[in-house]
Amino acid sequence: MTTRRLVRSSSAPVRQRILARASLGHTCPMDIVLRPALASDASFLVDMLVAAAFWRPDQPSGSRDDVLNTPELAHYASGWPKPGDLGFVAENDQPVGAAWLRFFPVHDPGFGFLSADIPEVGMGVIRQWRSKGVGRRLLQTLIEAARGAGIPALSLSVETDNYARRLYEGCDFVAVAQVDGSVTMRLQL
Repeated sequence: MTTRRLVRSSSAPVRQRILARASLGHTCPMDIVLRPALASDASFLVDMLVAAAFWRPDQPSGSRDDVLNTPELAHYASGWPKPGDLGFVAENDQPVGAAWLRFFPVHDPGFGFLSADIPEVGMGVIRQWRSKGVGRRLLQTLIEAARGAGIPALSLSVETDNYARRLYEGCDFVAVAQVDGSVTMRLQL
């Protein structure tokens, strides 16, 4: 069971300090703080899109320009925040990861699109912070916030061989479709 402490300050957003072990045995460092994603985080969300889109360690990394010049990727973070957007940033003196959700219209769907009333999850963690429980804590926090906001379900798309798929399955996302080497997953809230 994960234990967390909420630190409230009138001058700062709600912050969560990780105090215990995350699921699957990964320990999330105690000096990681989660906070709501702000408009000032838009550039970092693009960085996390790069991390998510070019996740393979044995292949070249992409760039911000690669993401921003590809409309199918750019719309996950462009104009952050839009009405309905919800997200969190993990920090250790500087941002190290982010998870967010965004609603897409039928005429501009994302890769994991199921319907206009089910937002898609986007997330990324800086390479040196992966496999330390940061992504799991971000995703769990996003799921809790979505549930609290009355969102009925979440969706996402992940390549079938991406190690993050295990994280999503561990958080009860289930595969609902497979297209061109990627699986669309859904979590009923």
